[in-house]
Amino acid sequence: MKNLLSRYISLSLALRYLNPLRTFFSIITLICLLGVSLGVMVLIVVLSVMGGLQKEIQGNLFAHSPHVQVCYRNDFGVREVIPDWVELSGRLRHVPGVQSTYALIEDYALVDVQGKQRPCFFRAIDTENAAQLEDLKHLIVSGNADLDMGEKAVISSIVAENMGLNVGDTVRVYTTRNFQEISHAYQQTELPLLAEKNAAELDELKKWGKSLKAEQGREEVSQASVDQAFATLNSLLAVPRRDTERSGLLDMIGLLNEGEALEGGKAAFPEGTGKEWEAVLAGFTAERRNEADMECFRKIKELVMPKDLEIIGIYRASQHTPSPDLFIPLVIGQELLGYEDDVVQAVALRVDDPYHVETMLAPVMQALEKEKPASSWVLETWHDRFNSWFELMQKERMMMSFVLSFISLISAFCIMAVMFTVSIQRKREIAVMKALGATPFQVVRVFLWQGVIIGFAGALLGVGLGLLVLEYRMQIQGFLAGIGFDPFPVAFHGTANIPVVVDWGELAWQAVKAFVMVVVASIIPALITARQDPARSLRSM
Repeated sequence: MKNLLSRYISLSLALRYLNPLRTFFSIITLICLLGVSLGVMVLIVVLSVMGGLQKEIQGNLFAHSPHVQVCYRNDFGVREVIPDWVELSGRLRHVPGVQSTYALIEDYALVDVQGKQRPCFFRAIDTENAAQLEDLKHLIVSGNADLDMGEKAVISSIVAENMGLNVGDTVRVYTTRNFQEISHAYQQTELPLLAEKNAAELDELKKWGKSLKAEQGREEVSQASVDQAFATLNSLLAVPRRDTERSGLLDMIGLLNEGEALEGGKAAFPEGTGKEWEAVLAGFTAERRNEADMECFRKIKELVMPKDLEIIGIYRASQHTPSPDLFIPLVIGQELLGYEDDVVQAVALRVDDPYHVETMLAPVMQALEKEKPASSWVLETWHDRFNSWFELMQKERMMMSFVLSFISLISAFCIMAVMFTVSIQRKREIAVMKALGATPFQVVRVFLWQGVIIGFAGALLGVGLGLLVLEYRMQIQGFLAGIGFDPFPVAFHGTANIPVVVDWGELAWQAVKAFVMVVVASIIPALITARQDPARSLRSM
């Protein structure tokens, strides 16, 4: 060993400067070594836990969310229900790569528990689909997920905690279908009556009806007045109207469409058109406002009654991603929304490889084209629905890596300061070395070896400490929670424990990054020291 060190004088001097038994300076060096290792350890622990959390959340999403959602939209781009979903589901199930298909109904409802209300998002699932229920069972933390055709529900842990619910409790669910119709009725009553705001236009329409003259079993009027009546009616329909008034205006347009153009700029209408015209106009009176308001509420065709559901299970939910507050049987969801037995909102697909779900869109669309044109179908993947959440987590991980890297950077600056201190304390020894023939590169290597040793040992120690913390993470978390500081509340994150994904490539990158920063920090003072004049350094001692 001595022969080896004598051959490598730079390494020998570097080890001598790092020897903790000689001077207090080496203690400072060891503190810098600890700073490098702590920086690497914190980065490894944080990035591994965030990677595990992302994988855990992704797995939970796959457990209760469809990989592909098939929706139908009409010619106006409005989403409509899918009738006879069983036949469509059977056709999609035969597409290569599709594991299973099931009906999907989602909506908001008002949940009432002993006078305490909360809006909740529910998802109705097909209880005959064993694969869907099996995935939900993996998330159950209390009770079970044995939903059948009865009035039962599985509730999220978040809602259960906020409303104080347990397995066996009963909740009353009010559908938003009633609220939508009632809200529409109230909006109708806020609209002004035609007789109040458009009295002048109604007078013109009355004059037009009186201008009809009976001629040979029909009624005639000038074509110009017909065109003017059309223009007046269209202007009245261009703004929001009450449903009853809009229906009356459309009936009047229908009467005008029955006209037949004649020679001489006239138009002929069937006999009795004038009386029908006056009968429709008679319904537009300001004196009937109260009656018209009540008519808006009489238009509510169906009142869906609330459902009392028994909580049979509580599943683990996360605050990081949106998830249903309630899982209910498909038949209950159809009853709440007033759907028939074979009507659903969408058909959901589960595929063999959800991470490459985009490759399944083309064959699925080909199967759908046999039912209706491709323009009528919309395919929505899990990536489309939750992409913003995963992008946010990825950005958070990058930001944490950037911020925590400053720990290693600060350690590198400390090492640079230590090297400058060494160059000042060892100024005479360095001058003697250069006077005896040492080259500037040999002087640089003394400091470079110190940086290499500190960087390598600090990075290696940091990796070891990081893996040790990850191995005993639950014990450490329990200890910190016992003293009032919980760094990772599992209930908030929706996990059974602290998830971890050890990426060996990430570990190697963090270690190499810390090593390079330390080496670079040691080179700068080495280059400055190597350029000093030995004679001037000896005279100044």
